[in-house]
Amino acid sequence: MKSKEDIDVVQVIVRDSIHRLDPYSLLSGSSPKDEFDSEIMSIVGQLHRCKSESDVAHTIARVLSSAFGDKYDPSDFQEEGVKIYTALKENGLV
Repeated sequence: MKSKEDIDVVQVIVRDSIHRLDPYSLLSGSSPKDEFDSEIMSIVGQLHRCKSESDVAHTIARVLSSAFGDKYDPSDFQEEGVKIYTALKENGLV
C-alpha cells in the first residue's frame, strides 16, 4: 500500500468485513459504528505481509484474539480472508 488513498481503500474493505463479522454482536446492539476501529487499523497495518487468503484469515484471528482475549482459529475467518484478499487484488493492492 503506497498512498493514503490506498490505505483508505483497504480500511473500507477491512471495515466492511469486520462489520459483517460483528464479533460479540456489538454493532447489532447499541455499540457505536467505530467500535472495532482499533482492530481494523491493526489488521490493515499487517496486510502488507499477507500473500494469500489464508494469511489474511490468520491476521484477523490473531488481531481479534489479542483484542478480546479469546483464542480464535483462522478457519473461523477463512471466508472473510477470501473476500478481503480478493478485494485487495481487484484494487491492485497486492
